[in-house]
Amino acid sequence: MTVTKDITSKILTRFGRQGYTQVPGYNEFGFVSQSDTYVVISRENGRDTKIPFVKLAEAIEAVRKDSKVYSEGPSRLRKHGLTHITSPLWALLHLLTLEELRA
Repeated sequence: MTVTKDITSKILTRFGRQGYTQVPGYNEFGFVSQSDTYVVISRENGRDTKIPFVKLAEAIEAVRKDSKVYSEGPSRLRKHGLTHITSPLWALLHLLTLEELRA
């Protein structure tokens, strides 16, 4: 199984290269900047927001434990203790396939 840190890195690389992430039918989130511990995203409907890497890692682990997180929408992340930034986290997860996240 791939280390969560490596998957986080892969997501961030794709996000930075592409410049945005969006699941069809949901809001778009843009890449603003990145530090050693978080990425800043722009929200289609709101303020720029910091997404801590630790929260992204928790979202990856949620998908590994419960594959429905990937397909059932951002609110499914709440069942795994993630709140307030579920939509951008869910969109970031979709930069990879389910198979890549669970590898």
